[in-house]
Amino acid sequence: MRIEFARRLGRRGIVALACIAVMSGCSGPITTPVLTVPSSVEPTIDDDSVIVYNFYDSSVPPPSHRSLELTVSRTQSRLVIDSYGDVLADESRPTPPEVWSGLVDGVPSLAALRVDGAQEGCVGGTGEAVHVSLGKQVIVELAVDECAGSTERVSEAIGGWIKPARDLFPPTQELAPTG
Repeated sequence: MRIEFARRLGRRGIVALACIAVMSGCSGPITTPVLTVPSSVEPTIDDDSVIVYNFYDSSVPPPSHRSLELTVSRTQSRLVIDSYGDVLADESRPTPPEVWSGLVDGVPSLAALRVDGAQEGCVGGTGEAVHVSLGKQVIVELAVDECAGSTERVSEAIGGWIKPARDLFPPTQELAPTG
């Protein structure tokens, strides 16, 4: 029997997470938030869930900068590649059932990922984010800055998990060649 994350976490747990998020924004160095479901709660997603993966490229001149957003649902996958807000490619494909089920099966492992220590961006660093939701309910939210290998293990795990969906599309260089 599937129990929804919000129902299992309860109103007090959601309020506590919101307070932590607000308080963390008011002190200390700027860090990238890493929010996932508590380890005691098994994340569940169903056929109405949506997965959004973002790759944030390093700060390089516009001809070379390529960030992307990959949105995956049970039936449709969409990849948008941009350079500082200018859309360079926007393509959609049907999501094969085996790709969707692989992503769904990997959500508990994704939710269990932890980043060691506080993350701080660096000049030339890249970033990744994953947001898995069911309607307005956030199931998993994870963001990492890749700076000098500090989160390499987490980035590799995210990359391996999203790869089957990313492989539905041609490489970035083909979709959005550099200047």
